[in-house]
Amino acid sequence: MPWHPVADTADFAQRPVIGRDCAGRKLALYRLADRYYATANTCTHANALLSEGEVVEGYIECPAHYGLFEIATGKAQGAPVCVDLATYPVRVTGTRVEVEIPD
Repeated sequence: MPWHPVADTADFAQRPVIGRDCAGRKLALYRLADRYYATANTCTHANALLSEGEVVEGYIECPAHYGLFEIATGKAQGAPVCVDLATYPVRVTGTRVEVEIPD
């Protein structure tokens, strides 16, 4: 599976979550402390962009109906969301944030 450059660490200066399109997928990228994560950017309940939501103690809150997903695992945390998010491996090379996306 190839690694794709999707952001720079400086892109997280204003917000801990940003949205990017890469390899035909909509991604939400997160910086929590000194770790980076990637999930699908579309809420599994309401198709809202999670990159427009709020990061709350390791969770992303959907801006449409306030459902929560655990950022590190993509796990849905209960109603109204019940389907987990896809997650993707992330690595940082220098200041470049890269995501591994299956072909």
